[in-house]
Amino acid sequence: MKRLFDRYRQYQQLPPEEVSRELIARRDEQRAGEVVFVPELDLARTAWHEPPHPEAVNAATFALRRRMNAYPDPGAREVRELAAARHGVEPAQVAVGHGAAELLQEACGELLTGGGELLVAWPGWRPLPELAQRAGGTAVPVPVDSGIDALADRVGADTRAVALCSPNDPTGATVARADVRALCERVGERVWVLLDEAFADFLEPGEDSAGLVAELPNLLVFRTFAKAHAMAGFRIGYVLAPAELAERLTPSFSVNAPAQAAAAWALELGDPVVAGRRAAAAHERDRLGRALQGTSLSFAPSAAPFVWLSSDSHDAEAIAAHLRIRRIAVAPGERWGDDRHVRITLRDSAATDRLIAALRELG
Repeated sequence: MKRLFDRYRQYQQLPPEEVSRELIARRDEQRAGEVVFVPELDLARTAWHEPPHPEAVNAATFALRRRMNAYPDPGAREVRELAAARHGVEPAQVAVGHGAAELLQEACGELLTGGGELLVAWPGWRPLPELAQRAGGTAVPVPVDSGIDALADRVGADTRAVALCSPNDPTGATVARADVRALCERVGERVWVLLDEAFADFLEPGEDSAGLVAELPNLLVFRTFAKAHAMAGFRIGYVLAPAELAERLTPSFSVNAPAQAAAAWALELGDPVVAGRRAAAAHERDRLGRALQGTSLSFAPSAAPFVWLSSDSHDAEAIAAHLRIRRIAVAPGERWGDDRHVRITLRDSAATDRLIAALRELG
């Protein structure tokens, strides 16, 4: 007790304002010596950072409770019909699988049987070359900067298929519908065109190429619910293809009932949710672009929820290392054989604020 009285006796002759200043100064000194934990900010992955819409979760939960002791619909009929109506194709032209990745693997297995080339617009979705190799084929990267004509010009006797992404992962560049049509016509019906539209929901309505499947006999379009619909954990996607090929691409085992229910809700009622996320991604992309004006850092126009950023002064490893020290994870371009760029995913305003502050230190 004596020590306690001695501690406060020093303040008896001091005015309240001075006591407050001294206490505040001591508190600030203590805080300055404390270790502050900074959580990691993961901007390296491309799945949407928020959970699915509550109604999508409700649909999945209801399906789980109702059908836990029953096998799911092997043909995913409701999802196929809704996807077909959305894109103007027949339900027989839709195959539903465990994500676009599985369907791309199945397509490579069908089209590259016995060997053959898969031309890949590069940089592109990183697992594509490996999928071709698993199927017994050979992946041939073609620089994406050279445009559609470069892909068509590279087609040879051993070419079985051409693969490209729109919006592109990692660059965010898009392929216009007219260019997709021109590519399909130039390569001819002997060569298949595999168009990965995993991020097509971030395009404005009508800018995607899925509807061309109804007109072009050698086009396959792959879609997923993992990105704009925030359903990566459900593992569900679909491919639009000629009916005979779509039947062969249908997985041996059906997608589970909760995933089918959530996907059906997304196709039927999820457009406003996607529109909001599209606008949010565009807003954060614009904010980042404005903040980097006048620095050595920049990125090309993008329609995706990420940017392909480079610097006049630093290579990709230097950018990634600078951000890593500040506990911000990005995808370095070396994953695509590029030592100048990093792919940075856009999240919410707080994440963008933190990213801008770190990049301004560098740029």
